Amino acid sequence: MLDILAQILQNPVSLTVLAIQFLLGFGLGYVTVKVIKYILAFIAILIIGVILNIWALGISLENIVSKFGEYSSQAKDLILGLAGTLGLLTISPILIGFIFGALISWKIKK
Repeated sequence: MLDILAQILQNPVSLTVLAIQFLLGFGLGYVTVKVIKYILAFIAILIIGVILNIWALGISLENIVSKFGEYSSQAKDLILGLAGTLGLLTISPILIGFIFGALISWKIKK
């Protein structure tokens, strides 16, 4: 693990990619916190619309939830396999940048 990290830090292309990924995550976190109320309103409107469509079709909500339960167990295995394939080094710079951007955006209230 330390050998891989040392090779990445010595390679200027990898270092540049890590810096860009960090900045992308930072921007994503900053913007996300600034627009969180609009995102939550958007999601709430979509959920209400879906519930109204299900109600209009006469499909039981229990049937829908049971179907999602089957699909979510299959998707969980796929997501865990994909996360393991990508590895921690691929996700870390964006995640760390996202956390820093979100914290700074949260502290700066404009």
